[in-house]
Amino acid sequence: MIYLDTSAFIKLYIRESESETLQSFITAQDHPLPVWDMLEAEFCNALRLKIFWGDLTEAQAAGQIEHYERRKHAGQYYVPEVSRAALMTAFHALSRETARLGCRTMDILHVAFALQIEPQTFVTYDARQRALAEHAGLNVWPVGVE
Repeated sequence: MIYLDTSAFIKLYIRESESETLQSFITAQDHPLPVWDMLEAEFCNALRLKIFWGDLTEAQAAGQIEHYERRKHAGQYYVPEVSRAALMTAFHALSRETARLGCRTMDILHVAFALQIEPQTFVTYDARQRALAEHAGLNVWPVGVE
């Protein structure tokens, strides 16, 4: 199974330089992608930020959110069950790295969630998140992205 943080997940909906490579990587496996409420919230807000920055119209952002919902309903995504207590235990342990790595709250939550679901690969395009995920022992892709 592959887990995408928001920096990667949004590339499935907004064409960016890495989007095609990521799409090929994702389609090379047969498993649905895990999503959870924090990823969904951050993804939807990222689309709305693109409205604020003038990169998308409200209609375009709404269309991408609808596209996400259709994919989720079709089974391309699933919501794994995780223990909130275990999630928070992992969060607190990982947050000790903030002073060294400059971790943001969502960086830590993504990694803590991934540790709960044990993905084969953790995908991020964010340097701080990459450093934290590697520290946590996750296999991070793509290699060499900073």
